[in-house]
Amino acid sequence: MLREYFESFFTQFKTPFMRWWLFFSLQLSFAISAYYWDLYNIILQNDKTKISFLIMLVFVLTTIWIGKRTYQATQEYVYDVIDTDVGWFISEACLALGMIGTVSGFIIVLGSAFGAIDMTNIGTLQRALSSMATGMSTALWTTLTGLVCSLSLKIQLVNLEKV
Repeated sequence: MLREYFESFFTQFKTPFMRWWLFFSLQLSFAISAYYWDLYNIILQNDKTKISFLIMLVFVLTTIWIGKRTYQATQEYVYDVIDTDVGWFISEACLALGMIGTVSGFIIVLGSAFGAIDMTNIGTLQRALSSMATGMSTALWTTLTGLVCSLSLKIQLVNLEKV
C-alpha cells in the first residue's frame, strides 16, 4: 500500500522540470530551516574567510541556471543539444572552493596558533587554543558547504541530462 502511494505521488514528477522543481522546493525548505535555526549566522561567525558564502552564492546562481535550462529543454524538446559542461565545472569548483577554505583554515591554525606560544604563560596557551578553534571551524564549515552544494548541483545536472 505504501509503495502504491509513493508511485502515485511520483508519477506527477515525470518531467525533468517537475523533478527539478521538487528538488528546488526541498532545497528552499532546507534554506528556510537553516535561517530559522540561525545557521547562517553561525557560519558567518565561524568562517573567517567567508568562502562558504561565496560557495552558497555560486550554488544559488547555478541552481537558477540549471532550472532555466531544464525548463527550456522540457518545453522545446531539444534533448540532444543540452550542454551541461559548464554546470559540471561549477559543481567541481564548489568542491575546490571548499578545499581552499580547508587549507585556509589549517593555515590559520598552524600560522597563528603556534607562533607566539609561551609554555609558562597560561594566557598565551588560551589564545593559541582559541586561534586553533577559529581555524578548524573555518576549515570544517567551508568543506561542508562545498560538499553539500557540489552534491546538490550534481543531482540537478544528472536530472537535466536525463531529459
